[in-house]
Amino acid sequence: MDKSKKESYNPRVGQGMNLMERRLFIILGIISFILILLVIRLFHIQLIKGETYGKRAFEQWFHVIGDVADRGTIYDRNSIPLTDKVKENYLILEPSFNLNDENAEIIGSLTGISRDELLKKASQNRKIELLINKYDKDLIINILRNKGVSTIHMSQRYDPEGLASHVVGYINEYKNSGVSGLEKSFNDELSENRGKRVGAILDAQNRIIPGFGYVVIEKSHEPKKNIVTTVDSRVQKICEDGLDKNNYIGSIVVLDRKSGEVLAMASRPNFEQSNVGDHLESNKKELFNKAVQISFPPGSVFKIIVAAALVENNIIHLDDRLVCEGYEMLGKNMIKCNSYERGGHGDLSFEEAFTLSCNSAFIQGAKALGGKKLIEMAKKFGIGEKTGIKLYGEVQGILPSEDYVKGAGIGNVAIGQGTVEVTPLQVARFTNVIANDGIDVGVRLVKEIRNDNGKVLKEFNNEKIDRVISSYTSNKIKKMMKKVVEEGTGQRAKIDNIESYGKTGSAQAVGMDGETVHAWFTGFFLGKKSEYIITVIVEDKRSGGRVATPLFSYIAKRMLEVGL
Repeated sequence: MDKSKKESYNPRVGQGMNLMERRLFIILGIISFILILLVIRLFHIQLIKGETYGKRAFEQWFHVIGDVADRGTIYDRNSIPLTDKVKENYLILEPSFNLNDENAEIIGSLTGISRDELLKKASQNRKIELLINKYDKDLIINILRNKGVSTIHMSQRYDPEGLASHVVGYINEYKNSGVSGLEKSFNDELSENRGKRVGAILDAQNRIIPGFGYVVIEKSHEPKKNIVTTVDSRVQKICEDGLDKNNYIGSIVVLDRKSGEVLAMASRPNFEQSNVGDHLESNKKELFNKAVQISFPPGSVFKIIVAAALVENNIIHLDDRLVCEGYEMLGKNMIKCNSYERGGHGDLSFEEAFTLSCNSAFIQGAKALGGKKLIEMAKKFGIGEKTGIKLYGEVQGILPSEDYVKGAGIGNVAIGQGTVEVTPLQVARFTNVIANDGIDVGVRLVKEIRNDNGKVLKEFNNEKIDRVISSYTSNKIKKMMKKVVEEGTGQRAKIDNIESYGKTGSAQAVGMDGETVHAWFTGFFLGKKSEYIITVIVEDKRSGGRVATPLFSYIAKRMLEVGL
């Protein structure tokens, strides 16, 4: 071997290159390991702990100012909100806000508040909340350039119109708890998982950043609960308009015959749900839902039940003859008929007596029936018990004792006077028994509880359906009620080309100014989609035939116009 070739061969050179490769491999391995750790850490921060760190970061620039009471929404049957319909913008001024003449003028243009009133509020050195009632984008941008001022968008629980205010009820805003109506009956559901935090976006010096405004954040991410009622806003508005345009005090109830669902429940006088304090000292009973919270003497609408008892017990038939002399003597007590001044109705059939609302005929019939059977029938029709409508404060009315009707009291009860009292909802319910072929389907105001995602959490159905009277009896009563509208005391309830049935009533009562007479009408008509029961009471208006019947006709016609 040549010497030069010997020197060129060095096995250590190959060994040196392998060492470098190993070192490079180790370095790359370390870097890769570090990168993997970083990726794992990033994954941990962003996905596992992301929400926690996000909250910490958010809290660094979000300053909580206070809590906002929030509740579930109450809807009508068509998912139209009865609460939280109005969305409003507020201007928030912090004590640090520079209230110069230019800013005061801009704020006055946006809110309608005078400079003097604004200065008075600012002198208290507290945060000021002002409703923006004239939205002007340019003025708002201009005012938001200042520090210590911002805007917030919030819902108003009740709108000034106050549709179905007695059904919805009202809340104690300070406690965020229901006081009346559905607000109280379903307070737990409406307030569950509700509540919001209001805060401002701050800079590094803890000052509100101009232009960013206030932020409203839900306290809970759980779906909230809302109440869906059976009320139809269109029908409710029709009923309330009917009372308001005549300046009537009283109540109207509208039911769907098939289901017993309440389509409308109006009560007057009305009240302002956001200013309940203005009504607390009043003696006008604005805060009472007169459909369920006050009972009234039913007057002659109670003759529906008396007639049902007479026919069902085979005491009398529609063509049986009776004699009305214009009054009936019960012991020393004289009970007059509406025909008293004319010397009585004379000889007439029972069907004619019902049509003309003859007191004498019904007193004679009730005496033949007996007080015990009359009271039993009234109980079957739901008199003297609550309907279970799920409205706080419902009263059960008054049903006389059997002892009361053993004597002269039976004469008063036969014509819906004396100690018997009913709510308008009870009258609507027993009227529906007649319309429903003698079957009581109950009454229902709430359809379901539904969360914000649209999921139905609970449905409400009438718990039991009972037969109260035979189909034969109900058909006889319907025949007489139809004749009341066509020929009798209820002719003002007549609707052209529409089948309608009813019974008038004029009930003596004690009102605010002493003795008075309330006007009743209860009946039903065949609409385009179903058959509907309408019960009307107007206080202090004397004649049901002259006052309550036109309201029935007005409501029915309007319902037909909207396709019901």
